[in-house]
Amino acid sequence: MRLLLLVLVFSSISSAILGQKLIRVGTLPNQISESSGLVFYNDTLLITHNDSGDKPLLYFINLKGKLVGQVLVENASNTDWEDICTDNQGNLYIGDIGNNNNNRKDLKIYKVNMNQLLGKEKVMAELISFSYPEQKSFPPSDSLLNFDAEGITFQNDSLLLFTKCRATPFHGYSYCYKLPATPGKYLARKSFELFIGTKGFMKDAVTSATICKDKLYLLTYNRFLIYHYQQGKWLYQEQHFTQPYSQKEALITKDNQTIFLTDEVQKIVGGGKLYKMEIK
Repeated sequence: MRLLLLVLVFSSISSAILGQKLIRVGTLPNQISESSGLVFYNDTLLITHNDSGDKPLLYFINLKGKLVGQVLVENASNTDWEDICTDNQGNLYIGDIGNNNNNRKDLKIYKVNMNQLLGKEKVMAELISFSYPEQKSFPPSDSLLNFDAEGITFQNDSLLLFTKCRATPFHGYSYCYKLPATPGKYLARKSFELFIGTKGFMKDAVTSATICKDKLYLLTYNRFLIYHYQQGKWLYQEQHFTQPYSQKEALITKDNQTIFLTDEVQKIVGGGKLYKMEIK
């Protein structure tokens, strides 16, 4: 009986992993070695950016990962750009929200008009700056390292930030903070929390977020979780594993069926690719 149970469990896990077909559609150019955010510009172009250490550049790539243009955000800096999102009014939000050591006091989001991007060399951005009201020390104690956000998305006139747990002991929760999507200086408001998990490759922590219609996608290095919106709450729906294992940092979809992902270049696990997955 025990052997039968083990076989059934292994079969179930294998089906869950192998059933998800992640297709590599292209290799990103050398300029984009740390792709950390992804949005659609139109039906044939994506916008991405590097994580940190790069100039404040937005890159246009086609659906095969080929570079077709770039724009400098002239009044910005790239301290730790972790994710990007768009609203329904043609605005792009760049989250300079990475906070690995939980010691930053200059967290910000740049707001750019999408219509000013393609074909331009430079663009100016409006500024949204914020802090976490719960954070009292920079950095806080190891058990309170919950102020590193790596996912940003838009819902109902607000920006949603999803944190990456760096606490010890690791508790596996992502906290969602809300911000107005208008320029200004704010205290982020903690809205809700979601349990992501405490096991898995490089631990289960959110690296990107996106909302499409009534579904929320949260990406980790080796999978993404889907939630659906019902009666004012995000309820867990399903998850999809994304083999091969790599440092996946960006995800986007337009129709809840075709998912595009990118990963960062790492010596051990490779990366620097654009992937596609079809889900039902």
